[in-house]
Amino acid sequence: MSKLYVFGIGGTGSRVLRSFTMMLAAGVKIGANEIVPIIIDPDVSNADLTRTVTLMNTYRAVRSELEFSDEDENMFFRKELSQVLGNYTLRIHDTDDKTFQQFIDLPSMDKANKAMMKILFSDKNLNSSMDVGFKGNPNIGSVVLNQIVRSMDFEDFANSFEADDKIFIISSIFGGTGASGFPLLLKTLRTGDSFSNHDLINNAEIGAITILPYFKLKSDDASEIDSSTFISKTKSALAYYENNISKNGSIDALYYLADDITNTYDNHEGGTAQENDAHLIEFLAATAIVDFSNKQHPNTVNKELGLKDIEDVVSFNSFYDTQKHLLFAPLTQFILMTNCLDNKFDYFSSTAFNANNGNFEDLYDSTFMSELRSLLVKYYEWLKEMKGNKRSLDLFNLNTGDKPFDLVTGVNPAKIMSMYSNYDLIIGRLNSSVKKCKSKEQKNKFLEMFYIGTRTLVKDKFKM
Repeated sequence: MSKLYVFGIGGTGSRVLRSFTMMLAAGVKIGANEIVPIIIDPDVSNADLTRTVTLMNTYRAVRSELEFSDEDENMFFRKELSQVLGNYTLRIHDTDDKTFQQFIDLPSMDKANKAMMKILFSDKNLNSSMDVGFKGNPNIGSVVLNQIVRSMDFEDFANSFEADDKIFIISSIFGGTGASGFPLLLKTLRTGDSFSNHDLINNAEIGAITILPYFKLKSDDASEIDSSTFISKTKSALAYYENNISKNGSIDALYYLADDITNTYDNHEGGTAQENDAHLIEFLAATAIVDFSNKQHPNTVNKELGLKDIEDVVSFNSFYDTQKHLLFAPLTQFILMTNCLDNKFDYFSSTAFNANNGNFEDLYDSTFMSELRSLLVKYYEWLKEMKGNKRSLDLFNLNTGDKPFDLVTGVNPAKIMSMYSNYDLIIGRLNSSVKKCKSKEQKNKFLEMFYIGTRTLVKDKFKM
């Protein structure tokens, strides 16, 4: 099956990639066997970026230990996540320790061109440092990002592109990097002819999500970012997108997302201080990637996502049936495994757990188990952040204690005919499931056991 290249532009792009990677780990249905993430962000120290890179590295560390066969039923970590660029990042050259006027070499321009630059860019723009992105200034970003097509990183991407591969682009419309990067990247992909495989790339199926304002920033006179301008920037960009993207057929599927309930974050222009909690909108944006991967788009289509209930707190019951069926089972199965290997690790790693005997005795001290448990902790933290954000995405009770099925928000677990309950029921199902595994290698078998066992439990206890 073909590859899906996912370009994440700016801080929002990295945050959406974080949610998408969690869905990959949980086994949400994706219409590609291989995912290739590419981040475009001049602010390489941005904590949103580095956190996502760490997560993707952990995913790949787990996935590298697994070998799937057609008979293997496990969907956890099924998809290959490939790295074609160092740190998954398409580097923006010649921006380190430079102001924008140094980048464009303003002092060397003649009088007429200097005058033109001072008309187009304010003194604040010209003196803006390039180290931490474009600080909500797409007029700066559109100049700097023009260089990406000439980079070796872009050529590496182009060299790896094959027939039937797809491309998806994530960007925000209200900032600087995303608002300028999306139309420039799309134009390059559609019309560029100076890179390898340009004929394949020009005609590839391309989707994108453009994210409208969904948070605010605290007012700070020392910061160049003013969230009071987000709406006016969005209106201008939407008019441009309508005339230069949607109407000319350069995009196959364009998704829109926004929220009128906004949280207010500290005003950090970038760097290590910019680490926002995961948000409902980023979660929903990741489902747009999933939707695009699973469908064909012969004609340009614009898409928005609706919820059944627009409340301050969103749960699985807020989704329409298609979305709910896509997400409920894999995310619930994954949190069940997370709770087992966190709350009850001592038991599951002991000889008392019958499934271990002859199967997993030496697995629990392995690097694989360490990486797996590290990712499961990250999954829990991601769910907790979204639950605590505004608007809240409250999918699970994250403190179930010894009642592991008091788990799904707004859903009472069904009673089933069994002599076991709670974790004893999970243990019994896993002991049965290990006998049904088709995998021979212990790491695959371990995950397949959990996948088969939790799948039956989700079906029986939650009727999904």
